[in-house]
Amino acid sequence: MDKESEQLTKEIRQLLKETTAIQEETAAIQERTAARQKKFAAMQEEADARWEKRAIEWEKYDAEIKKIKERMEEQGILVGGISNNAGHHAEQFFQNVFKEKLEFGRIKYDEMIPNLTHKGKKYKIEFDIALVNGDSIALIEVKNRIHPDFVIEFAEERVEKFREYFHEFDNYDVYLGIAGFSFSDEVLDRASAYGIGIVRQVGEGVEIEANNLKVY
Repeated sequence: MDKESEQLTKEIRQLLKETTAIQEETAAIQERTAARQKKFAAMQEEADARWEKRAIEWEKYDAEIKKIKERMEEQGILVGGISNNAGHHAEQFFQNVFKEKLEFGRIKYDEMIPNLTHKGKKYKIEFDIALVNGDSIALIEVKNRIHPDFVIEFAEERVEKFREYFHEFDNYDVYLGIAGFSFSDEVLDRASAYGIGIVRQVGEGVEIEANNLKVY
């Protein structure tokens, strides 16, 4: 074999060796890739299982929340109904008392108007009890539970609305009263400061504290 042929054979052997190495490396890469793909597939399957489980849990959670909301709405309606009934009972009680006792703050009245109401297109206002004579009107609001802020609203906002909508009483002196079954000290203090009378239930009748009534 001449030198040229010998060199060619040597180069072919080296090329085959390198090709084999490349093939082995490629096979190793493919094997590692296959392993990684298998691992990834397992992880994906596990993730899908977790999401499916979580979706079921969320579905159950939503169903429970829906049930709770429905129960709360039912109870809200029930509580609201009880509250409305209590308020109606209080109105009826004090209206019946003042229908017989046409007097407030040592002023005699000729009639009692229950639920004196103005209803316009944009605004409605109602006063639970109105005692009327020829020159005075007493507006008495009945509350089962009285919030201190209502005293301010009554004296400042509701009286203004009364003057705005009930022009048949333009020249009348207006007196205010709040009737209820119980009063907090804060409500009593605010009512006193605004010159608003207090009407309490005492047995089958009422007790009236109206010595410092303010004319509105």
